[in-house]
Amino acid sequence: MGDGGSGPILICGIGSLGQICLERLRHFDVPLICIDRDPPVWRSDQLEQAVAGQLVIGDMRRPEILERAQVRLARSVLLLSSNSTVNLEAALQVRILNPDTTIVVRSSSQQASLNTLLQSRLPKLTVVDPLLLCAGAIAQSLRPDRAPATFRIGGERLRLERLSIDAGHGNSRRIRPLQLQSGDPPTQGSPLVVSWDASSSRSRQRRRTAWTSFGAVRLLALRDRLRRQLKTRLSQPRAWDLAILLMVGLLVVGVQYFATGRGLQEGLFITVALLKGELVDPVNMLIEASGQSLSQLPLLALVTSLLYALLGTVLTSAIVALILDQVLSRRLGLHRRRAPKRGSRTVLLLEGGALAAPVTDQLALDGLDVVRVEAGDGEGDLQLNRSLESLRRTQCLGAGLLSNDLLRNLRIGLELQQSLPNTRLAIVTKDLDAADALGDLLGGITLISTLDLAADAFVATAFGEKVEEVRRLDGNNLLLVRYRVETDDTLHGLSIARLQCGFGVTAVALRRQLHAAYTLLPGLDWTLSPGQELVVLADLKGLRRIERNDIRPPRWRLRYQVHHRSAQSFDTQQVLARHLGQAPGSFAEAMDGAWHCTPALDLPLAEQLQAELRRMAVRTERLAMDDGAMCC
Repeated sequence: MGDGGSGPILICGIGSLGQICLERLRHFDVPLICIDRDPPVWRSDQLEQAVAGQLVIGDMRRPEILERAQVRLARSVLLLSSNSTVNLEAALQVRILNPDTTIVVRSSSQQASLNTLLQSRLPKLTVVDPLLLCAGAIAQSLRPDRAPATFRIGGERLRLERLSIDAGHGNSRRIRPLQLQSGDPPTQGSPLVVSWDASSSRSRQRRRTAWTSFGAVRLLALRDRLRRQLKTRLSQPRAWDLAILLMVGLLVVGVQYFATGRGLQEGLFITVALLKGELVDPVNMLIEASGQSLSQLPLLALVTSLLYALLGTVLTSAIVALILDQVLSRRLGLHRRRAPKRGSRTVLLLEGGALAAPVTDQLALDGLDVVRVEAGDGEGDLQLNRSLESLRRTQCLGAGLLSNDLLRNLRIGLELQQSLPNTRLAIVTKDLDAADALGDLLGGITLISTLDLAADAFVATAFGEKVEEVRRLDGNNLLLVRYRVETDDTLHGLSIARLQCGFGVTAVALRRQLHAAYTLLPGLDWTLSPGQELVVLADLKGLRRIERNDIRPPRWRLRYQVHHRSAQSFDTQQVLARHLGQAPGSFAEAMDGAWHCTPALDLPLAEQLQAELRRMAVRTERLAMDDGAMCC
């Protein structure tokens, strides 16, 4: 976002992802230059004609090829080859030739450590993994949540919900309309709103503030975690939990029994020795303490000692076996899958490789148990059948088919529709233009095209912004974009209301200082200034409007009448100054009892100002400028 110069955007690697990015960048009205090692196979004749004369054939790692592509003038460079190593090598060469350009590198999670190091050492370099970027969209499609999409910002969860006329939103929940298609007619169905449970967040913040001086924030988190685990264990005790309770009971009973007439310390020593599996030494202590021979000891004491020793032997053997199992599993790389609990909420993930791990992590945050199946064709089907048998005793909420074989995913998905009709199904495909239409045709199966989601993220990143998450919603890719406001940005000096109504994006969080906490859903009258960090929800059309500074003018005015002797005239001036961005003294002459008119305002800000003025008993009228209404 913002004014990034008039240089060209260089796209290196014109494969499937490169051509999708090229199609989207054509609408941004920026010069485009392409590099590919071999003449590409074009997706369409129109795309080939659009880049005619702007394609350089050669290796993107060679400086002479980059020079021919005007890399020194490029405002940003997209390195989109399917080979991560080639992309990283080309990124180093690009940075040598152009120290100021923005570099976006397509890479895989297998090189995560190298990617992190390069991003920390090289300025304006962003590494994007297309697969990991889609993890949020896949997890969202498998969640049982009725909300179309959720996002996490600063530890808080924001929800996108359908606004129901009959559903009320209390004071603890703030909502803001979300428009997915900037400048287009509204989509069918109920409008979307961004919601946030403000009351629970404030209560958590008060607890954190009260305990911060004692360094107890982590203790509170540990306490909550222990409470959840204790509640789960008490409601559904496992064999291991029962064994622990049994051993504690044996220890308490044994100390009380063997301490009779001998003292508590000796009773404790004898009990612990017996539970370790020893017998001779504890019995000798009993003989010495009683002053009797072995034949004179009570039969009950001998039998009790023998039983405790046998139980101790079993316990010691079990602990040794558990330790050996854990050590050998870690050394050999073996991990035993645990069967899901009976009645638990589960999600099935088929293969996926590196993509399955972040999807599992996001689903685990919602308390869902994930069953993963990863194997070859024959063995994979066998493990899948076993997993389905274990899932029959659980609440299977969804199944994510993440294999690279689309036909196999479709076959398994259709089979799961018959065996588990109420289960959500999500199929990941690399490149499919009609994914939404095909999903509707197959009876509601969600098809997620990884290249389609990643292309929007790469295009947004090409203009210097950071894409955190991507969601597929109502046929649009909705991006959570984070960027830092600079002096020469298009948004510098705009209010939140002007940002949203002028460009069609939704501001969901704002950080005014570098190390400050995010303010969720900032006020409509807040003004953006350099150094602030803004998080917005937008589709690619909204980002394009910002890049081109194609802002819609405000269309509303507010007429107001304030009596000169009103006791609240000073407060009225303060309210007007805050909403209109002027000094309070500039409204002193408007307190004369005559009708006055505000400058042009956006509708949300006009509604907010009107509501506050009415609470002060100020007469107001809202006028639409495009209706030919006359103002004073």
